[in-house]
Amino acid sequence: MATIPTINDVQAVDPVLTNLLIGYSQAEDRFVASKVFPFVPSEKDSGLYYIFTKKYFFMDDLKPRAPGGDFLTVGLGVTSDTYATFQWARSFVIPDETQANSQVPMDLMTAFLKKMSQASLIRKEVAFSTDFMVTGVWATDDNNSATDWDDFSAGDPVANVKLATRTISNNTGQAANTMVMGYIVDEALTLHPDVIDRLKYTQAATERTIRQALAAIFDKENYFVSKATYTNTNEAVAFSATAIIDDDCLICHVDPGAGVFGATAGKTFTWAPGGGEGAIFADPGRHNHGDARQHKEQWDQKATATDLGYFFADIV
Repeated sequence: MATIPTINDVQAVDPVLTNLLIGYSQAEDRFVASKVFPFVPSEKDSGLYYIFTKKYFFMDDLKPRAPGGDFLTVGLGVTSDTYATFQWARSFVIPDETQANSQVPMDLMTAFLKKMSQASLIRKEVAFSTDFMVTGVWATDDNNSATDWDDFSAGDPVANVKLATRTISNNTGQAANTMVMGYIVDEALTLHPDVIDRLKYTQAATERTIRQALAAIFDKENYFVSKATYTNTNEAVAFSATAIIDDDCLICHVDPGAGVFGATAGKTFTWAPGGGEGAIFADPGRHNHGDARQHKEQWDQKATATDLGYFFADIV
């Protein structure tokens, strides 16, 4: 059950500093779930999509033909897969009396909306970790401890990523253009001697330029580092933060505009009537003489082409 501030919680006996209010909010750039795979609006909450059978587009099937001879015909195979969006929702109520007596130097509505925004980011990030950053999803899993990237003598991240890139290219004809990893993996890469040797010529080595340099080293357009943390305990338990995406790395091909005859490792299907990527609604009924808001979102994160992904599990 959610906790709502009482009148006593927001009305202080001692004088209130109006220019100081301590709050915790993770910046959006710490999250990657909404950046990696394209969002696809759907007319229905679930549905089906078709997939051309890959092998027909890799066959050397032009045949000799004599003048006047018959033309041999070719075929195309078609399979299908499905998606099903799921709705996530929460609401809050600020009683009129609480709002009127509040001495908190911030509008309570703004504070609750910030809370809901954080909840939406966390829910998508946790789902992304569960759906994509695990073994058994992608065509290739590498969980060989000999490849650990924090082993600075034996680990060879550049060679490993090149192997993953080449594997995806050979199997699909697509270039792996994206890396997704946890913060601890990124740290290991920036400390690895092989990577440092390539980074030492980077001018004005800020965090941004280092990320750009790392993307260039691994020949990737997108280099995403998840720094988001969360607590998976209830309100009665002491706070303890855990990284949502930890010691794993995904190499994949992403086409943000993938539509008809386009291939991308994953997509996020959204359904607008259920809230889409996330929407806030006012409660017109003035719930129990309070200002109420409802948040809902409905989506399905789906690996649409598993052969376009190569997963390094527990790589540090």
